[in-house]
Amino acid sequence: MADAEALYRRVLAQQTNHVAAQHFLGLLLHQAGRPEGVTLVARSVKGAANNPDFLNNYGTVLRDVGNLDAAAEAFRKAIAQRPDHLGARDNLGSMQRQLGQFEASEETFRATISLHPFHMRARIGLAETLQEAGKLDTAIEVFREALSIRPKDADLLYGLGVCLMEKGQIAEAIMQFRASLSVQPGLAKAWLMLSRVKQQENADAELAAMQAQHQRSAADSLERMQLSFGLGKAHDDLKVYDRAFDFFTEGNAIYRKRVKYDKARTRADFEAMKAAFNAEFFGERKPSTIRDETPIFIVGMPRSGTTLVEQIIASHPEVCGAGELSILKMAVGGNFPLDMKGGFPAGIANMPDRVFADAGNDYLQMLHAHYPDSKHVTDKMPGNFMLIGFLHMMLPNARIVHCARDAVATCLSIFKTHFRGDSHAYSYDLEELADFHNLYTDIMAHWRRVLPGVIHDVRYEDFVADQEAQTRTLIGHLGLPWNEACLNFHETDRPVRTASAVQVRQPMYKGSVNLWKRYGDRLQPLIERLT
Repeated sequence: MADAEALYRRVLAQQTNHVAAQHFLGLLLHQAGRPEGVTLVARSVKGAANNPDFLNNYGTVLRDVGNLDAAAEAFRKAIAQRPDHLGARDNLGSMQRQLGQFEASEETFRATISLHPFHMRARIGLAETLQEAGKLDTAIEVFREALSIRPKDADLLYGLGVCLMEKGQIAEAIMQFRASLSVQPGLAKAWLMLSRVKQQENADAELAAMQAQHQRSAADSLERMQLSFGLGKAHDDLKVYDRAFDFFTEGNAIYRKRVKYDKARTRADFEAMKAAFNAEFFGERKPSTIRDETPIFIVGMPRSGTTLVEQIIASHPEVCGAGELSILKMAVGGNFPLDMKGGFPAGIANMPDRVFADAGNDYLQMLHAHYPDSKHVTDKMPGNFMLIGFLHMMLPNARIVHCARDAVATCLSIFKTHFRGDSHAYSYDLEELADFHNLYTDIMAHWRRVLPGVIHDVRYEDFVADQEAQTRTLIGHLGLPWNEACLNFHETDRPVRTASAVQVRQPMYKGSVNLWKRYGDRLQPLIERLT
């Protein structure tokens, strides 16, 4: 890499505007995490505005730095220059999905498939978009159609397995993960998912094969990380807790090196939110006059029972369970940008009340577009606890349910889970995890002080101890008539895309309440840091 950088710089020393040298040096520096790379790639695109490969690469760089709308535009320009640029088409469809533009993403992938029926990446992208949009049956059809063309494609078999798992068809999901591994024994993500859906009852041949694959995988590789989490889950099932903890620790340590997490910035974000939405703010300002009661927000730390509570509520015939929606963040960000006057979120002090109403209407427009016939819709994005101040000002009639669980149990469960994406960057180190949980506890106490009576707290341990009484209280708080289906939540047929997809298909389980105690002294650093 150093030699390549030196060569590119020699070219640029002789010819300052050599666009290819600018472009590839920029990519090299970006991959090394050096900000100069973005500038160089952008400069090269200006010098070669009609080069579709440069535009596509520029889009990936913009995506990496979080400029998603600009990234999508770069991919569109690449496609305009070369309509059959499959990489740009795949990237655009994925970017649209990430932006929550599911219909546009579906259209992009279907157009690609019509042009190139044997391009499996587009079929997988289409199926994944349909999954995120809650259209699991159609996603399963897409995977099955693709498998009719390429029946031995390990990625397709894996993708179908994930769909079936989210659909609740666990036995068939296990079959697909095994089929995927029979084609590609080193497919680590399939081992990880198999371990999630399978209860490890003894040290069988599959466990031995997963351990052998773990030993063969490169240190600090993504595959090693996935296998570590899978082996941690298997040994947790076998009650070999020291060994399980070793695997979980290895998996977390590997992934921690891959994510960017700034503890000081995170603490500052929490403090800024509390300062912006203080008691004085709510004393002087009035929430919007929007009276729509459709959304039911479920917030809390991951692994605190949010999926269980949503499954219970969504079992009611008047409620649609939408899962983890990103539209609240989009509505807030669209009306209160990070670069607004005064900064985010402090700048709300200078914003008129109508902007909160605008944000509320934006949210409802997106919600009703996706769920037009639903009387109530659950929005179970756990991290929305940060936005409760915005939420109340935007949609004062929306119900907010906060899920809590024993702090150590919550943190251990998070530590045992590899999440999709980088949205939980705090979770891969026990001390950082404890610090984040402390910040979360503090801000929830703040919301209760400044917004008394607005948040309904439910505790996981209370549900386990007395399911019916707690369920009746919850349903009553939501203003819904009682329905027995809420007690039989595990029978409800709906997509579940979280790490709890298997657990919520089963009756209330009491065994996890004190599971953390079986890890003994291994959790002492976490316990000592929690407040």
